[in-house]
Amino acid sequence: MLLSFISEKLVLLEIEAKEKNAVIEELVNKIDSAGKLANRDNFLNAIIKREEIETTAIGKGIAIPHGRCEDVRDMSILFARSKEGINFKSLDGKPVHILFMIAAPLDANKQYLQTIARIARFLRHEEIKEKIMNTPNASGILDIIKEFDNQCPIQGNIQTKDGRVIHGK
Repeated sequence: MLLSFISEKLVLLEIEAKEKNAVIEELVNKIDSAGKLANRDNFLNAIIKREEIETTAIGKGIAIPHGRCEDVRDMSILFARSKEGINFKSLDGKPVHILFMIAAPLDANKQYLQTIARIARFLRHEEIKEKIMNTPNASGILDIIKEFDNQCPIQGNIQTKDGRVIHGK
């Protein structure tokens, strides 16, 4: 369930930064200020290295930057949005408005991949994307996630290939 990894401290209603690396740093700082990181710089480097492999902006205004690091205390999800949109080098070339950053400890392999897949599933629904773009407060964002968790229980196994989630149709 997504709600078990996010709290009001991990909701950023409007990203201030305008450039991809500055956005990543702003999100990492928010996770750090919530007490989820033992070493902010190491996690920041893990996220940047992951982005260098391939963008985590999956298209349709969504990015799911994620990383595993020995300095992550507990698996965490941060929600952030940008009404204006950010050039995140998205696969479809469009600006990103909704971001979910996942911070995971090194030993959270299965849980980490399941969380990425679950967020992607959550964001497939246009009505959910519209709701989270227009919700005025953090508690409202958490309510939307809770509703999704309740309506869409975790399904069986996820499929992976080369350490990446394979999304079904």
